Amino acid sequence: MKTTVKIPGKVDNLTTKELMIALFSHFLSALLGFIASRAVLLDKLLPFGLGFLGGCPITYTPAAAIGCFLGYFIPLTQGSAFRYIAAVFAILAVKLLLTSYKKTLQNPAFLALASFLAASLTAAVSLKMGQIKFIELVAEGSLCAAAAFFTARSFKAFERFSQGLNHTELTEFLILSAFALSGFNSITLGGISLGGILSVLFILISAKYGGVTTAAVSGVTVALIGTLCGMSGGIGISLAFAGLIAGVFNTLGKYAQILCFLVFLLVGSISTGSVTLISKAVIEAAIGSALFLAVPKKTGIFLGKIFTVSAKVNVPEGLKKSLTIRLDLASDALKDVSHTVEQVSRELSKINSPDFGSVITAIEQDACKGCKLRIHCWETKRNSTVNALLEMTKAVKSGSCDPEEAAPEEFKGRCVRVNAVGNAAYKRYSDYASRIAAENRIEEVRSVVSDQFNGISQMLKELSTDFESDQQFDHAAAVNCAAALKGLGIHTVEAAAKIDKYGRMALEFKVKKTPELVINKAQVMRLLSALCERDFDVPTVREMGGEIFIVLNEKPEITIDIGVDQAIAEGSVMCGDAYKYFLDGRGHFIMLLSDGMGTGGRAAVDGAMASGLMARLIKAGFGYDCSLRILNSAMLFKSTDESLATVDIASIDLFTGETKLFKAGAAPTIIRRQGKTGKAESTSLPAGILREIGFDRATVKCRSGDIIVLMSDGASFSGTDWLRAEIEAFSDGTAQELAERLCSSAKRRRDDNHTDDITVMVAILNKTV
Repeated sequence: MKTTVKIPGKVDNLTTKELMIALFSHFLSALLGFIASRAVLLDKLLPFGLGFLGGCPITYTPAAAIGCFLGYFIPLTQGSAFRYIAAVFAILAVKLLLTSYKKTLQNPAFLALASFLAASLTAAVSLKMGQIKFIELVAEGSLCAAAAFFTARSFKAFERFSQGLNHTELTEFLILSAFALSGFNSITLGGISLGGILSVLFILISAKYGGVTTAAVSGVTVALIGTLCGMSGGIGISLAFAGLIAGVFNTLGKYAQILCFLVFLLVGSISTGSVTLISKAVIEAAIGSALFLAVPKKTGIFLGKIFTVSAKVNVPEGLKKSLTIRLDLASDALKDVSHTVEQVSRELSKINSPDFGSVITAIEQDACKGCKLRIHCWETKRNSTVNALLEMTKAVKSGSCDPEEAAPEEFKGRCVRVNAVGNAAYKRYSDYASRIAAENRIEEVRSVVSDQFNGISQMLKELSTDFESDQQFDHAAAVNCAAALKGLGIHTVEAAAKIDKYGRMALEFKVKKTPELVINKAQVMRLLSALCERDFDVPTVREMGGEIFIVLNEKPEITIDIGVDQAIAEGSVMCGDAYKYFLDGRGHFIMLLSDGMGTGGRAAVDGAMASGLMARLIKAGFGYDCSLRILNSAMLFKSTDESLATVDIASIDLFTGETKLFKAGAAPTIIRRQGKTGKAESTSLPAGILREIGFDRATVKCRSGDIIVLMSDGASFSGTDWLRAEIEAFSDGTAQELAERLCSSAKRRRDDNHTDDITVMVAILNKTV
């Protein structure tokens, strides 16, 4: 119920609907007070009426007091009801005296204490007269305090009923409901208790719309209070366990629930050994089950709102911070590894680099060992001897197999082992050259490994930054959306409202699956769009592992008409150009084109590798620069032969139309804006040539009707003037038609007796309908 507060000096003009709701709320409070006061425990105690009155909000206290007074005034037990009426007036007096202390009257603990004292002090007279024992007095006061506490908490929870109750609030409401149901136990017909029938109905409804936990709480509470009201302990235990079983089988439908409930209740009731008690339990369960089957669908939707726990809202700030720290640490560690690899590489090169002086020494050892003229050649004529060896090694380097022929005549005239020296020069210099080549290749590998470590470090850093700023969570929106879905009969288990770094919202819900669940996508889209004041696209609904997930993303302002056409170079069976286009999941349409070096299979491999690797990295959320760096190191390391490919990217923001161009050695991009064309050119190098590489960048603001054209250099061979003229003249056609027209025209214009692969990608921006 909603508590209303009267502001002095202000006149409220209530509508007829508001007046009717207020009258019904007060009448319901009086009725609940009357029912609660009729619950008899241990044949003489009546605590629940006082507890309800004590926990009731001040707005409804007068109505609840009237109901309690009437309930206690009508004789129900052999004992005197005077003390309960006195306790009613005591509680009423305390609450009216403390009207100005609103916080005190809203404190469940204070209300529980006041109710305990009122019940206990008024029972003191009965204690002296021997009508009640001390332990019963304490038990009654405690139950009265508990009822007041749960009543106060339940009323407070129902102020935010539209958002749903959490586990604690729902449990408190279930306990309060069980207290109230016990008031019907005194209404019997032929030994059949109305309270027993309603208890069965209550447990089945809890199981159906609340699940296992709710059914277990309802069953245990009803069984405990029922036992205090005179129910057989065996039947009470059976009732609690049957409620749990009904909750377990709630997904199988009402009939399966009822069957399981009746079977377990009957089996448990047999332990009492009393035919009368068994018959009474079965009849009450049967009537309660029949009423459960008769619950209308609309009523079931309303009950589902009450008995379904509010959605768990995902706000993983602590986890996000922890992951961000871990990613930063991993990034720094990999950067340190990169620096260490480079440092160690430099030190090792100083130690292990081949020394040409060792080649000269080795030639001397191989050819001159034992020669009588060795001292003369290597001491007296050392400079001329070394010069002769240098000439021989130059010949070996040039590819000569007889390096001795390149020796000076002076050396040939005094050396008696010219052929042996030539053979030694050939062998030792060849070994030296091989070591130099190996060392250079090792250095290249070290450089590539260092670049890859550095690139991965940068990728992790970007992930950390994006993870920290990209995912913000709107707690209030998630709660409100979950509450709104509840009104459609869709009960969410978990809800999340995520806002990315571009300010766009995505809603994700995990929904409780029930046989009655119906998801109207259009209705959900309209409801949540109005609630969040954002335009959402039609939701995606999928089932995984027995759970249903609903995902809504903001509806973009722009759609893309994409067209691609290719012409393979003559004499080739494979195109050296490769392309991709996709949505990155964050509101951007990505066009990617790569042109491998040359034509044929080799170029096709390079182009496919470049486009495929870049697409995967971008889809994974990595930035363009670090993705290019990883691609570049991969291509440097791919082969000992030269391997390169251009990279041309257009990223179109589907919400704003802002288009970012990223070019690495790529052909010009032509953009038509408001009927006029312009081009963006690249001066950077393709991937796979040098270690240091970067993108040329450009940003263009586009709108509906504008055209973006990416192409390989085969299309722009004859210049771009004719391309711009064709694009400006184009109208009333699809992107595919324009791509085919430009591709075929480029092929016809090739007039240098050489052919190249041609690829044209066309994107036309259109307004979302």
